[in-house]
Amino acid sequence: MSVLLAMPTMAQSDYKPGYVVIPQGDTLQGQVSYRTDATGKTIGFKRNGESASTSYTANDLSGYGFPGDRNYRTRTLDHADTLAAEYVFMQELVRGTLSLYVYKGTFFVEKNDNPDKLHKLYITKETYVNNYGVTAQRDINHHVRTLNTLMQDCFAMFSKVERVKLAEKSLVDLVKEYNSCIGGAEEQTTFKESKKWFAIKPGLVGAISHTSLNFSATDERYIHLENAEFNTNTYPTFGIALLLNSPRINENASILVEGRYFSNSYQANPSYEWFEFYYDNKIDIKLSAIKLTTALRYDFAGKTLQPFVNAGGFFNIFSQRDYKHTQYVRRTQNSTPTERNRDDENFFGKMQQGIMVGAGTYFNLSKHRLSLEARYELGLDLHDQAAVNRITNALDSDTRTLSVLFGFYF
Repeated sequence: MSVLLAMPTMAQSDYKPGYVVIPQGDTLQGQVSYRTDATGKTIGFKRNGESASTSYTANDLSGYGFPGDRNYRTRTLDHADTLAAEYVFMQELVRGTLSLYVYKGTFFVEKNDNPDKLHKLYITKETYVNNYGVTAQRDINHHVRTLNTLMQDCFAMFSKVERVKLAEKSLVDLVKEYNSCIGGAEEQTTFKESKKWFAIKPGLVGAISHTSLNFSATDERYIHLENAEFNTNTYPTFGIALLLNSPRINENASILVEGRYFSNSYQANPSYEWFEFYYDNKIDIKLSAIKLTTALRYDFAGKTLQPFVNAGGFFNIFSQRDYKHTQYVRRTQNSTPTERNRDDENFFGKMQQGIMVGAGTYFNLSKHRLSLEARYELGLDLHDQAAVNRITNALDSDTRTLSVLFGFYF
């Protein structure tokens, strides 16, 4: 809980060494908030040696940035629907004869012979009737037409424009090649060039997990499970993790790929009366599996402590799935019971899927990271649906797991 409460505070104090450029052309050094506000028009700035911060809007500055990292320039964004224009901070990706910007996920280009004219790169959908008389949709690649017009002084670019994707890496490579083609390579600047397009951070992860097993039956064949109260299970897990991200595009978002091994067991001894017969049951379950987790992780600001949240899904791939069930049936409470073996090696499926959410924090230590995380997992049907339910939904099952995870990332 304390980690979650700390997140907004730490995000608000996300200042890094940077600079602001005032309209007169002077550059002021200091600490700059690493994120603009939701509208992309306001940033915070602290002069070196001062603790008080000043808010600047896009109307006040020519731009701002961070050495070796992001750079923003003030640009005029036209709104065709209202015939109005506004000043916003656009992230500058390439500056040259042709400059490339991105604003709220949309890309723009600007040619230096008309620096006040931004060209939006976009795709729209068009509905049409194909040769078979079926209504379908196709893409209208407005960005291709725009780029071909702006790059017509370099014939070699035409075939490459046809294949370009509306993605940062593809567009950065295209604009850089065009600027070089027309002799502007020495005058162009590519921002964030020192940052990698793709990075992998490996780690080791362990956890203490606490799991409950639940069944809900609508068929008398599984009434013993409906009446069973299985013990909750606390057990250790361990494995490896990979954090995959693109620092060049977004340092805060990454994909978590994790594999952990676990082994646990459950017992229950349900007793009940059914149609004037008395039933006593002994159920033993043993499970071992590799848990494969994939999640989207988002890191908040912080130096020593850096909170994060993640959400995704998982698969439990079972190497052991024993289901032992002995049933004792009596006609009266005092009669000798008849023993029945109800073991079923195919009762559990080979794989279980589920969803997960978690929150935690990194402890940044030099080049390495320690992590502490609380995670909740909801596992869907544990039993084999095809073998059990057949026609009707006779049985539901789920697992619910709370875990505390410890990680070390290299």
